[in-house]
Amino acid sequence: MNGRVGANGWSLFAVFLLSLLALVSADAYPYSTTYVPKPSSLPEKSEQQQTGVNNCGTGSNQTSECQNLYINSATDFCLWGGPGPAAEGVGSVEQEVVSYCTKSGRGTRLIPSGTLKSVHFVKTPNYVQVSGLGNFANLYYSSSGGGGELDPHGPDELGNPRGGLVFSNSFGKGLMQVHEWTSFMDDSSYCLRACPDSDMAYEYCKNIYDELGCNFNMPTDPDHAGVFESCEGDDAEIVGVYTTNGTVSTFYESQTSTGVPVPSAKPAPATSQCSTFASSMLGGSLAHPFQKATLETALSLGSSSSFSSKQKTSSSSSSWSSSSSSSSSSSSSSSSSMSSDSSASAALGNSSPTSSYDTMATSRQSTDSMASTQSSSSPLLNLDSKGHAKGPILVIPTTILVAALAAAFCL
Repeated sequence: MNGRVGANGWSLFAVFLLSLLALVSADAYPYSTTYVPKPSSLPEKSEQQQTGVNNCGTGSNQTSECQNLYINSATDFCLWGGPGPAAEGVGSVEQEVVSYCTKSGRGTRLIPSGTLKSVHFVKTPNYVQVSGLGNFANLYYSSSGGGGELDPHGPDELGNPRGGLVFSNSFGKGLMQVHEWTSFMDDSSYCLRACPDSDMAYEYCKNIYDELGCNFNMPTDPDHAGVFESCEGDDAEIVGVYTTNGTVSTFYESQTSTGVPVPSAKPAPATSQCSTFASSMLGGSLAHPFQKATLETALSLGSSSSFSSKQKTSSSSSSWSSSSSSSSSSSSSSSSSMSSDSSASAALGNSSPTSSYDTMATSRQSTDSMASTQSSSSPLLNLDSKGHAKGPILVIPTTILVAALAAAFCL
């Protein structure tokens, strides 16, 4: 050994470093930012071109532009609605929708009394979900404009709505941000599912079937106007994945443009421990709206050792047409002023609307691309001055670099 690094040594060293960087990149934390869900920690806006705000304050305001959504229990949740004043289809306002909630206290708009005709909330091992029927002209959705999907990605990866943040305290470790979620709305039905960070978060909150509505994406037992209930339940089967004679295949929405029919929706998963409640429990204000707010995610709390994140890209807008619903809305709904603490609510619940949705045969191309898989250890988070996680810190141990350099010198 002459102490000089030969050409082959440097080449191998470069290959080693590139491989190491690729490995670290593959293990990168897939979400760029995590926020503590309380006014002192939330930014004014979290995405470029965002029309609304995330630092929404407290109380409630029917002209609020708040784009934070909460899904905590059967009586404490929010839905995305149009900003108004004109009623439009979901696809026309999907980037600008704002949050309407059952409870006051987080600076959002309130869902007007009598709007919700049924509520089914369900908590499963891998997600929470709420769905039902309603008069969503009250949320500025028109009957002629059609329904659509709201999700954290969107065609520009800024989300629908842009900058929309979702939080939940349903997973046992405080009020935390949920990075994967999906929702469908039209003028008479709704469904919303939120998945805590885990290796299956994207699969259970998949959002590539944006023209197929609640029945296909979140199959449940039929909704009935006037039923307000919460349940525990089994996880649904992964949407779009089918096994026939031992062969596993995945249906993609873009296949409909070549004549491939939409397959049957998966069966509704079983529910248990269901309990009903009065619609009046949907109103009121929260005594402690941000109790146990935390930066921690399910991953850093140890609920999952690894997870993967996928991103959706689409060449067309994410909207689908809604056909006429066969559901009738005859429900007596009253509202009362009451105080409720979200952290104390034990309500769980079930189901998804019975409305049907037309498949739009378009030439759009939806692709699923596997992103990264997190290592078993919690990611190293780069926190800004307000405690926001800004992604992983790239750390290459000195011992690895020294060993690599020594190996290069020996060649």
